[in-house]
Amino acid sequence: MATRAEWAERVERWERSGLSAERFGRREGYKPKQLYWWRWKLRADGASQPSPSMSMGVPRFLPVHVVADVSPVVTEPIEIALPNGRVVRVRPGFDPATLERVLALVAEEAPC
Repeated sequence: MATRAEWAERVERWERSGLSAERFGRREGYKPKQLYWWRWKLRADGASQPSPSMSMGVPRFLPVHVVADVSPVVTEPIEIALPNGRVVRVRPGFDPATLERVLALVAEEAPC
């Protein structure tokens, strides 16, 4: 049988997870009613008992999942039409700093 401190830690993990009681319970093997009841019980008893993470003084971390960059791959040149009538075509793999300088120069010049 789990102790009060174990349930306090479980409820704390559930609340930090952002999951519903049903999803968290299914993932961790607890019934949603147990999570709700223990959350109610721990809150009803007030702050007389510190949470396990606070009493241990150990920082708690959530898992991080790194995903691949899903930016669209540009294969055709981009066209930038300037107010002075000039058009700048930029191929994939351009240098942003160079493009910024080019745009500043062509924006200043009068159209041909």
